[in-house]
Amino acid sequence: MAETAALAAHTGRAAGTDAERRAAVHLRERLQSTGREAALQPTSIRPRFGLTHAIHAVVAIVGSVTAAGSPALGAAIVGAATLSAFLDVAGFLHVTRRLTGTRASQNVESTEDEGKPGTLVLTAAYDAPRASGAFARAKRILRDPWLALLGAMVAILVCCILRIIGIDSQGLTAIQFIPTVLLILLIPAFVDIELAEAREARPHAGAAATVLRLGDELELEHFDVWVVLTGAEQPFGLGMGAWLRRRRNGLDRESTAVLHVDSVGDGPVRYARRVGPLVPLRCHRDLVRLCGEIAEDAGDDGAGARIDRRPNGAAAAIARGLPAISVFCYGEAGPTEKALDRAFAFCAELARRLDAEVGPDLPGKG
Repeated sequence: MAETAALAAHTGRAAGTDAERRAAVHLRERLQSTGREAALQPTSIRPRFGLTHAIHAVVAIVGSVTAAGSPALGAAIVGAATLSAFLDVAGFLHVTRRLTGTRASQNVESTEDEGKPGTLVLTAAYDAPRASGAFARAKRILRDPWLALLGAMVAILVCCILRIIGIDSQGLTAIQFIPTVLLILLIPAFVDIELAEAREARPHAGAAATVLRLGDELELEHFDVWVVLTGAEQPFGLGMGAWLRRRRNGLDRESTAVLHVDSVGDGPVRYARRVGPLVPLRCHRDLVRLCGEIAEDAGDDGAGARIDRRPNGAAAAIARGLPAISVFCYGEAGPTEKALDRAFAFCAELARRLDAEVGPDLPGKG
């Protein structure tokens, strides 16, 4: 509870802010106080995803209007916006986001190398999301605003193509009008992300505190335990993506597992069977199985597998071929001591079962 409060005291720690940098220094010192080596890893990020997708929506709307007089030009404009939005949301490539400027962020890394055959990477984000009321309402209504954004763009693009091949009627205009209006309604939500202040985000602070405790207390026979606390997760897992690029040649896919603690609120412990926006990626089957066995053994009816549509560290790891899973506790309220203990116990048991069941079969390090 004290560690959660200490991190939450760094208010306004949105990606790329001075508060985020101060929080990173605090976490590095906290790791060092437990006897672990820890270091800051600076990275350059483009955190303004709200502005980016507001631009995508505006460009697609312009293309939709243009298509009424010039279908080919309208289709080209909408197609370009759709492709750029997809690449950005999927995490493949930033095109439009390059126009929005860069900021400095940093990850906090603590590794160990005791010659064990496996590596367990414990991750959590320490930055805080912006408290956008308009975007929160869009999520409640649409469930996945990113899927709604791309779906509306694709619908407009199809209408443009139909116009090109000669189908042009009042019915098609009416159909095209619906996704165009949806894009218009999404723009204020995206803009509000950029205008909103970062909230206190005690559930995210609770996740970082849980990883700190795990790194301090876990002793595994077959896995070295690494702690990676990432900045800039809220703008689509940029911190974890930067860390993975930095470590891409040092992580063996056959002997590395990633346990991402996404948030610890006041709800029951849950785990993801799929994670990520648009088309959620499948978490590693052995990690999902072990989580299911832990929940069943504990007789916890609240715990269970979910689809986690947040673009977090687990999604970034899976996209790069690493076995990973996300553990989280829903709840906007800050975690209680009981909730923190429950999340820690679940994650620690997952690590121990992974060590006992998978660890003995890992090949030795060369």
